[in-house]
Amino acid sequence: MDNRKTILNLLNKFSKDHENISWNMICCYSDGVDVAINQINIIDISKMRVVGIITYRVITGEVYFCMYKKLKKSPSDTIVDVLLDLMNYDKRYGKKEEDKLI
Repeated sequence: MDNRKTILNLLNKFSKDHENISWNMICCYSDGVDVAINQINIIDISKMRVVGIITYRVITGEVYFCMYKKLKKSPSDTIVDVLLDLMNYDKRYGKKEEDKLI
């Protein structure tokens, strides 16, 4: 599953649609052969804190961990589904929901 462009486009759209939100992605683990795990940090730059963390396996897109504000996803979801849910979560709850420090 090579959804790199889709993932980057969704993350860029998410940060563009949300004032003071940025993101970064790091490789948390790689065995150098076929297992690579990335972590996406969603950052509220106005408060200088992480408001979301998503960890997923690069090849399969399987999400191992997801927390954004009060949204939590099951480990079996794919990264693209989780990013779309993240965008819909803010449309649904918006500013009514208080940010949690992770």
